[in-house]
Amino acid sequence: MRQASIPRTLAAVPEPAPAPRSTLATLIALGAYGQAALTLPMFAAPAVARSFALTDRDLALVTGALSLGAFGALALARLADRSGRRASLRLSVAGLGPLLLASAAAPGVLVYALAQLLASSFHGALRSVSVVGITEVAAENARARLHSVFGLIAGLGSSIPLALAAFLGDRPEGWRVGFAVLAAPVLALPWLWRRIPETHRFETAQRDGRVQSARMRDLLDPRYKRKAVGLACVGLLRGAALGALGFYTFHHAVRNVGLDSATVAAIFVGGGTFSMAGNPVGAILSERWGRRPTQVTFVVLTVLGGLAYYQVPAGLGFATPLLLALAFFVHTFAIQAFGVADRLVDTELFPTALRTSYAGLRLVVEAGATALGNFGLAFCLGLFETLGVALAVLVPILVVPALAIFWWATTETRGLLLDQAALERQPETP
Repeated sequence: MRQASIPRTLAAVPEPAPAPRSTLATLIALGAYGQAALTLPMFAAPAVARSFALTDRDLALVTGALSLGAFGALALARLADRSGRRASLRLSVAGLGPLLLASAAAPGVLVYALAQLLASSFHGALRSVSVVGITEVAAENARARLHSVFGLIAGLGSSIPLALAAFLGDRPEGWRVGFAVLAAPVLALPWLWRRIPETHRFETAQRDGRVQSARMRDLLDPRYKRKAVGLACVGLLRGAALGALGFYTFHHAVRNVGLDSATVAAIFVGGGTFSMAGNPVGAILSERWGRRPTQVTFVVLTVLGGLAYYQVPAGLGFATPLLLALAFFVHTFAIQAFGVADRLVDTELFPTALRTSYAGLRLVVEAGATALGNFGLAFCLGLFETLGVALAVLVPILVVPALAIFWWATTETRGLLLDQAALERQPETP
């Protein structure tokens, strides 16, 4: 364990008082809204493809192009490190609703893609800045538990697009209604605007002058370089693999397996509901076993469950949806578990003045990962024709090196104060 090398003098940093429950509730709700906006295009994909006459390959190319919105999310993350978490969250929640409405009204695939590209900037910032905020306002012994709660609420947020897909079924224009419904929170913007909080840690860093002097290039400081560069590589490779696996789950079951939208929605509700247990499991193991082994173990399980999902054949009667539900449960249970550890690692290893900057960089890397995953999948589909075979070839090639790099680049933060884990201040000289 390399955590022993962290200077003892950092332990003298006083712990901030725990934030009010209303602050945590607002941050969790905003992050969950961003998660719902992220997952909506996945459930709308079959209907969008039908409306705009897109093939699987066309859809992969459009999805890859949408990932460029992460550069806007990076700008919003830098805003969060310079002007505050509140400023970034306010701008993001104000911009997302109108763009979801524009997606709903899109007359063609180009307008749809442009609206979703811009929307991804805002929902990416909502998710990343909210996660950082949760880490910063949580009590030292409650970070894993609160990130587990966030995972549960974000999972419920993701179920909203799923419920809309089930209710609207295979109606040709149903996907437009789904985008319009998810834009509804813009009506509560005046109420939300007043309640979006600032974190005590950011205010302290701002008073100390650490915010004003921080730059993106500080992530290459010797204290953070190995972590930042290594985790960026992990985000690219692992994100490409898991993104390719996850985005097409609904689309595959409808178009390739031949199930109707309501049946697939039932599979997702059943498997997804039980998979929420992965959040407390991830929190417990992150505290007892450690962030790193928890993350690696459940990434492997995520991949195995996801690959199994695409190998379930059609034509088995009741067994087909049952096997799909089982594979989907394993895949999503593991995602929930490693997601807790992943959020802890990403927010505990970097100081306050760089925490959302790294989160924004991670979004850009994930955008590259989305492009890599979708373009790589489009290439493999050209070689192997079927989605299941293409994924079985592509995903292991990406995940295996990602796991090795992750273990090399990170340190264990279990049991450390946040300021210790993040090397928040320069250690005192003896």
